[in-house]
Amino acid sequence: MLLAHPDLVQILDASWRAVSEKQAEETQFRAREGWQQEVVLRCPDCRHAMEKYGYMGLASILIDRCDRCILVWLDTDELQNMVLALAKTNYHSQQAIREAQNTKLDFVTHAMQAAAPYVCSVNWLFRDNLPEGLAVAQTLLRLFMK
Repeated sequence: MLLAHPDLVQILDASWRAVSEKQAEETQFRAREGWQQEVVLRCPDCRHAMEKYGYMGLASILIDRCDRCILVWLDTDELQNMVLALAKTNYHSQQAIREAQNTKLDFVTHAMQAAAPYVCSVNWLFRDNLPEGLAVAQTLLRLFMK
């Protein structure tokens, strides 16, 4: 199958969501034996030699690309494997984002705990009304964090 590079990007972006997270996670990719000795393909358009690239750095998904015409030649099952690899990567990214959101730190609380000894040492700033001064500082910190 011969595709223009922008068309391939559009196909992959539209297709990876059709793969379940379980299917993407269970997929294993293995490099083909002897791929380095395979015959160099010629671009059907300009007849220049096509370069082999590992899709997403994976030697198990090798695509042939004409750098001159920006055409990509896909062998059997390469498009399917590209969709699976993209789905696996995207699901991992989404999971990492969810975990980061679930473990979000309350920076204001930590900042106030860290600043408490210094605020106490400069209580002249709050004119001996430390709790009210801390509340003002905490409110200001929360405003700056938005």
